[in-house]
Amino acid sequence: EITLNPAELKAIPALAEPDIFRTLQSLPGVLVANEASAGLIIRGGNTDQNLILLDGVPVYNASHLFGFFSVFNSSAINNVEIIKGGFPARFGGRVSSVLDIRMKEGNSKKISGEASIGLVSSKLTIEGPIVKDKTSFIISGRRTYIDILAQPFIGAFSNDGGSNIKAGY
Repeated sequence: EITLNPAELKAIPALAEPDIFRTLQSLPGVLVANEASAGLIIRGGNTDQNLILLDGVPVYNASHLFGFFSVFNSSAINNVEIIKGGFPARFGGRVSSVLDIRMKEGNSKKISGEASIGLVSSKLTIEGPIVKDKTSFIISGRRTYIDILAQPFIGAFSNDGGSNIKAGY
């Protein structure tokens, strides 16, 4: 059982941004499905043999953009616990591992936030009290630039120069 907190998630060097799956892939016993994938191979199992929980709720598709990004914004995460073997029966149904991700509760004392601008994405997190010391909020979002970066390539291969992109079947 390994538990990671936000400081440890941010301490791992990353090309685009700190990512939970990329951090976990650097741990012993955790392999990468391929370089462009967020899939985890743990204890020799397949990527679909891991139970991924977000505040106790199963997450079935945990990546975006063909596995390049995970769906979890590291700014909104409180801690990550990975159990690679000997997990309790309440986590039944998977044979490789349990990845239990817990979100932040929000700051109940004062309004705070963080923002970052990266090569392929930007993100913003704001948290603060609704009623001081009783209830709080947290809003976190991420925007990738893949559509903007890919636009010249899409335009080069379309008949109308990319000004009217339509899905074809």
